[in-house]
Amino acid sequence: MRFPRLPAAVLLWSLLLVTCPLLAQEAVVEPEAPIVPAETPVVPADTAVVPADTPLAGQVDAAAPAEEITTGRAFILKLKQGGLTMVFLLLASMAGVAVSVERVINLRSGAIVPPDLADRADRLWRRRRWDELEALPDSSNTTMARVLAVVARHRHSSMADVSMMAGDVASRDLRRHLQRAYGLAVVATVSPLLGLLGTVIGMIGAFDKVAAAGSLGDASLLGGDISKALITTGAGLTIAVPALVLYHYFKSRTNVLGMLLEEEVSDLISSWYGSPADREEPADET
Repeated sequence: MRFPRLPAAVLLWSLLLVTCPLLAQEAVVEPEAPIVPAETPVVPADTAVVPADTPLAGQVDAAAPAEEITTGRAFILKLKQGGLTMVFLLLASMAGVAVSVERVINLRSGAIVPPDLADRADRLWRRRRWDELEALPDSSNTTMARVLAVVARHRHSSMADVSMMAGDVASRDLRRHLQRAYGLAVVATVSPLLGLLGTVIGMIGAFDKVAAAGSLGDASLLGGDISKALITTGAGLTIAVPALVLYHYFKSRTNVLGMLLEEEVSDLISSWYGSPADREEPADET
């Protein structure tokens, strides 16, 4: 069997690759004993020489630039550290935001007491256009329009009965507005309880780690669970305080608009059920 011929340069290069590591290993195994001063500690022969500017294993170079953590990323990390309780707190905050946006849109003076509706209703009443008065809720979906429609529908009743029926309609509609804002009160009540639940869970985990570690326990083991407890408590209070403030604001605004509605309707009923000479105007010929 004949082997293929190889060039002499390839054979020489292969010989160098094989012999150089062997020679280097032999030089490391049997080094000459260096002359070491008495005050210099003896370094074992098999210890690698580490340059002065090279950080040791596990040692962080202080001069190396730290990884930049943005505010948003730090916030997300804190939320994750809070655990499963933060999910329910996040849902509570979303519900509070949804209720607040709905109240800002629907709890307006134009949705309860439109500024020009009283004058329009007064003109229709004096011209005896009862059908248009009763159809006001179709063109103006407001609380005042529904109240005036009830007044026009029961125009033959006494002033006391009409006032009572108008008050019932107005109070029922205003209670509906208050009920829609009640979700903020629920969020303000539940959020601190969820935060307290997260606190209890975090402290239970901390004491479990202390019990498992025994006498060799380290205070640093408690850091994660205590931080989780504080994060959930802070998140619960952060959600509850604005929700409670907004609930009372919308409640107060509903009461203010209710008083304005009562004033407008009372003036109209007093004008319509006043003296017979001022009660009506001739109907238009057209």
